[in-house]
Amino acid sequence: MRLIWYAGTSTALATGVVAYAFNQRANFYSAMVYLSQNNLSLMILINLVLFLYASFVWGLQRLCYGPLRPVEIEQLYEKAWFAVTETCLAMTIFREEVGAWFLVMFTALVTGKVWEWIGEGRVEVLEQQPPANPRLFHTRLSISLLISVVYDTWLFWYAVHAVIQQARPNMMVMFLFEFAILATCSSRTASRYLLSLIEADIVKKQTRTRLDERRRLAREQRNDILRRRESDDSAEAEAALLEELPDEEDIDEMDIEVPGWESKGHWILSLDLMTDFVKLVIYSIFFAILMMFYGLPIHIMRDLFMTARSFVKRLGALMRYRKALQDMNKCS
Repeated sequence: MRLIWYAGTSTALATGVVAYAFNQRANFYSAMVYLSQNNLSLMILINLVLFLYASFVWGLQRLCYGPLRPVEIEQLYEKAWFAVTETCLAMTIFREEVGAWFLVMFTALVTGKVWEWIGEGRVEVLEQQPPANPRLFHTRLSISLLISVVYDTWLFWYAVHAVIQQARPNMMVMFLFEFAILATCSSRTASRYLLSLIEADIVKKQTRTRLDERRRLAREQRNDILRRRESDDSAEAEAALLEELPDEEDIDEMDIEVPGWESKGHWILSLDLMTDFVKLVIYSIFFAILMMFYGLPIHIMRDLFMTARSFVKRLGALMRYRKALQDMNKCS
């Protein structure tokens, strides 16, 4: 209800501002100049544009991801608050006037981050438990992850061309590296989803093979019992009559246990290690550029340290994993 009131009020205010401008100015051009130079009018119109954009993104999210769970909404609020604060702190180092184009790029950045966070959460849910409606879930998630990768990559290349054309470090450099990090994260999420699909296919094949084997053994046992019941040996026939005939239809897939994809952990660890390495290189280059032109970038030091720490930990874990495999091969 509050959202309806907000939408109605925003629309009414924007309509009133535009009507007032055209009433006070003689032609279209002068009315547009008035709207672009009046701070109150700009604030009202930008508020309406942001509301319409948020409504579009919300509708696209409902279409691609479906309704969000309460825990996902809480996590999005926490991550978005931290990301907005961090971007605002990074903005202060460039000493440039914040204009409409910055607002557009900032909104695009936040949209890309929110979309990637939702996709990452859905992939984690997929790894923990199978979806209730697999076909709908995988269709939505695959389209959403594809949109995320294409969106982030396209904005990254746009920022690259903008920085090359301007030929000087400015605020667009910050968006360039932010979109580079975002494209790396979205590619990692899409790759992890592909690994989950491969694992599901392997488990399905193993389950089918094990189920066919169990049913074959049940058929053989049934045929053996029937053969012994028809035996000329009365003692053997009586013993066979006491045995229960196994039915292959009683064997359910839910009762089948399979080893699964044993090397998935190695692939996940390698993917995370490669992602941390790419992020570490991006943060290091960004840190060096800011040091040369603007001084010590305090806001990026935490991200640089956390990425380096994560990379070292995963590298150590991968080395220990390979060493354990070598020891097992030697013992065998």
